[in-house]
Parts: sequence; structure tokens; C-alpha cells
Amino acid sequence: MQSTVINEQVQTVKNQSLSKVVQQQLENMILNGELAPGERINESYLSSHLQISRAPIREACRQLAQYGMVETRTGKGSFVCQVDLKEAIELYEIRGAFDALAAEQAASRASEDDINALEQHISQMEESEKANDRVEYFSSNLKFHHQIVLISRNSALLELYSVVLKKLSLFRQQNLSKPNQMADSLAQHKGIFAAIKTKDATKASELARQHVEEAKQRLLEAKQ
Repeated sequence: MQSTVINEQVQTVKNQSLSKVVQQQLENMILNGELAPGERINESYLSSHLQISRAPIREACRQLAQYGMVETRTGKGSFVCQVDLKEAIELYEIRGAFDALAAEQAASRASEDDINALEQHISQMEESEKANDRVEYFSSNLKFHHQIVLISRNSALLELYSVVLKKLSLFRQQNLSKPNQMADSLAQHKGIFAAIKTKDATKASELARQHVEEAKQRLLEAKQ
């Protein structure tokens, strides 16, 4: 009996570890556009492809549902969430406030190592923009903003920001598909970086909020 209990506990730990790996893979597929809004997540395919049971896949979907990235429909499975225009606008408004706060605090608290980390993300975005690699640029873009929140040293902000950013990810990637948009986006990121580097908290906050506001306006124009 004791051996059975131990085996069950070990299996639970394995499933939890696997679910984290699957969660990251699914999240990347959604952020990169490999899984489109409204698309069903094929548990059977993932189980066969990854050579694992469906249990960790279902747990990964449950976790992503907490971020608003996946929706579980009774008897039908799990689907990539679709965010309507009204919700997207509301999320952009929240994100603008979050980004402004994060940039302001980052400008006051950034160490030399923090500045170097941000500069690396800027360099990666430059390379992606030159190569016209929208997917890689989008990935570096996300990392840049995430790094700013980390530098703010505000753990509550980091948790809330992650939820908002992930729900907005599909809209933001579509915005980068317009002509010259990557170049314009890169220039804005460089401005935010320069303000943080020079510890100009007010300017960093203003530029960060403006960056999000312009993204929201592009979304509205695209939906007209």
C-alpha cells in the first residue's frame, strides 16, 4: 500500500513537471501565431508528438486558462481564446498604466547590469528588424518589456502585467505586420531605453505610455 502511494506521488510530480514544459510550449505557439485565436488545441496530436499522456497537456491548458489565453469548453476540448475589440482596448488602457509605472520605477532602480540586459534586447530587435523577421522581433519585443518590469523590482506589478500582456499578444503581433511598423516600434523602444539609461523617470514613463497608446490607435484603425 505504501509503495503504491509513493508511486502515485512520484507520478503526480512528473505530471506537474511535464505540464510546465507543455505550458511553455503552448504559450510560445500562441505568442508566435502558430496557434491562432479560436483554434482547437489537439491533445491527441500533442500526446503522440511529445510521447506523454494527456494529463499534463490538460493541466497546461488549465494553467493557460488562468492567463486568459486558453478556453476550455465542456465536451469539446480546449481552444485558444479570442479577445474582442472592446476587451482589447480595455487591456491596452491597463497596460499603458502598467508600462508607465514600470518604466518610471526602472529608471530609478536600474543597475548597470540591468541596462546591459535591456541593451541586448534592443540589439536583438535591431537584428530582427533588419532581417524583416517579424516573429523574432515580436519575441525580443516581449522580452524587452518584461525586462523593464523585472527592473522595476515590483513583484505585484510583474504578476498582473504578465496576465495583461499575454492576453494582448495576438493583437500586438498583428500590429507589427504593417509596413515600416517594426522600424517605428524599434525607434520607440530605443527612446524608452535611453530615458531609463539616463535615469529620466518622467520621460521614461511618458514614452512608455505613449508607446502603448499608439499601439491601441493602430488597433482601432485596423478595425475600422
